[in-house]
Amino acid sequence: MKKTLRTLAQFLLFLVIFAVGSFLHPFNLHWATTTLAPGATRYFIPDGLLVAVGVFLAIIVVQALRRRMCDTTWTVLAFLLAIATGYALKLGFITQDF
Repeated sequence: MKKTLRTLAQFLLFLVIFAVGSFLHPFNLHWATTTLAPGATRYFIPDGLLVAVGVFLAIIVVQALRRRMCDTTWTVLAFLLAIATGYALKLGFITQDF
């Protein structure tokens, strides 16, 4: 039960960090991914993804220092589910018309 709640909490943490980083643009990066129509371009803002990866790596390092590597599988699962959910919600994608 503890592992399930911890995994759910980590999932929510990663998803919220991905969303906040996508809306606040702390690094101000953008990648042009596709051109939808003449004069419209869709950009991906990777800031939220990068911040979520940073938090993920920090959690993995803390788990390694505490010798709790058995929990790493659940952390990886929570991270992957949060990133997949963020992409499904189209977090970080911006359509710009000219």
